Amino acid sequence: MKKLLVICLVLTNVVQAQWSTMQRFEEFGIGNFYLFTQREVDARRLIAETLNDNDMKGSIDFHKGANLLLNLAVEDAQNSEYVYVVHCIRGNKNGVSGYHIFCYYMENRYRYFYDVSESEGRISVIFDPSILDVSPNGKKN
Repeated sequence: MKKLLVICLVLTNVVQAQWSTMQRFEEFGIGNFYLFTQREVDARRLIAETLNDNDMKGSIDFHKGANLLLNLAVEDAQNSEYVYVVHCIRGNKNGVSGYHIFCYYMENRYRYFYDVSESEGRISVIFDPSILDVSPNGKKN
């Protein structure tokens, strides 16, 4: 029994592949986080600290003064089928302008989903080349 407990404790440290240090953020869904800050300098600092706290080193290409301050995807080093995605978008929250920071952990696949509103209701559209056997550039080989 002690061996099983030790193995479980070791695996939890090795297997953890999602965001690990996200105390400042609000979680929505599972593995998705959100934070709003009023100043661009705070958004930059919080993103840099969050990436550093989650062991993601490297340079960050911020677009100073842009509406889309950051759009970043980092492949999970432990599992290449998943990516960490960070968006920082200028906008308003409750009448206060600032920056929305979104941090996602998602599958590393090319696909998208959207709904089309029709008079009879909504139609869900899903594009996933791995399922549909097509691509934007023509048929898959």
